[in-house]
Amino acid sequence: MAATRSAARRLELVDLTTGEVVERKQRVPHAFDGKGYTIEGHGAEVPNFSLNLSGTEWDVLDLMKQRGGCANPIRLEPAEVAPLLCSTPNTVKAAVARLMKLNLLLRIGGQRSGTYQLNPRRFWEGSGEAHVKACARLDPPAVAPDAKALTAALKAAQKAADTARAAAESADEAEELMPGSKLAEKTRSTADATQASAILAVQIAANLGAQLPMQLRRFVQEASK
Repeated sequence: MAATRSAARRLELVDLTTGEVVERKQRVPHAFDGKGYTIEGHGAEVPNFSLNLSGTEWDVLDLMKQRGGCANPIRLEPAEVAPLLCSTPNTVKAAVARLMKLNLLLRIGGQRSGTYQLNPRRFWEGSGEAHVKACARLDPPAVAPDAKALTAALKAAQKAADTARAAAESADEAEELMPGSKLAEKTRSTADATQASAILAVQIAANLGAQLPMQLRRFVQEASK
């Protein structure tokens, strides 16, 4: 006699106090299901926005993240990638070279491997335990600004300082001509906000390692009084 196949059991949640069958709630899919998650490092290390990255350089970083390059080596061929990024192979090649110089992108393998991974100190996708192992295995260097980043940071700091000085002069004139007026108060408030932004721009340049000229150092000293 053939063995009869038992019917599949249906499991339910039961309230042990009342005996009531409680309907099981369907699990709501998490936004990250199936896609992992990406952590971007921040803090004392050099922030990406201060590195004066080009559009193609940002695009290469995004493409690497989309292809799983946060936790895995990815082959990156400029000729293949260029059409996706609406760019040219030479521009993509230059972007990859600069990202490597900045240590945002690490080459995995030999010079001709064409395989890269995002620096796990800055980008990561996966568990914390795997993150620690990846950092230990790759021994990734800290992100380092290049001459282009330093020049851009100094230029931004100088422009912000000049704007702050001009705003302060306008506030002084307004207070002298119309003391206590709403216009004088508004002009002074604008000057204070502009000065705070300028100090931040100078601090960013200094944190990158740029050599501040005397004019900027004097601006910070005057603003701190």
